[in-house]
Amino acid sequence: MPDSGGRLRNAATGIVVKDQHLLMVRGDWPRPDTFFLPGGGQQSGETLSECAEREVLEETGVTVRARRLVVLREYIPARHQDVTPVPPEVAHRVEAVFWCEVVAQPPVLGGHNEDDTQTGVEWVPLSKLGDIRLLPPSLPRIVHAVLHVEVEGALYLGDDHG
Repeated sequence: MPDSGGRLRNAATGIVVKDQHLLMVRGDWPRPDTFFLPGGGQQSGETLSECAEREVLEETGVTVRARRLVVLREYIPARHQDVTPVPPEVAHRVEAVFWCEVVAQPPVLGGHNEDDTQTGVEWVPLSKLGDIRLLPPSLPRIVHAVLHVEVEGALYLGDDHG
């Protein structure tokens, strides 16, 4: 496939489960009331696990420790324009998803460096994941695999858009 001229972006997110609830960010992108895992782009000099820890803290206020890499997924927007509109400067995202444990939680959820499209942070019951708009749509399958499937190493999902 030819290069679209955009850039490759490494990112890391955290799966944080507490009392059968998943820590999620709510936002207005790409549609109102979309939920996604806290995370974002890796900075130069930062490991992917450090990126996941920093991003979870910045977006939610929850301090976590990234324990293990559980999923490696890619998203190549040019292949899925019909599913999710993506800014033109992003051509390919490689995302490391870490299982994280809570170290400290503020009395009220909310980060100090939230994304522009972020409208809230919530502990979503695992049983409700199928009832809300998620990004990626495959998130219930990912969380189920992490919680219930004995897998050595991380799952590689390739170009996962749903």
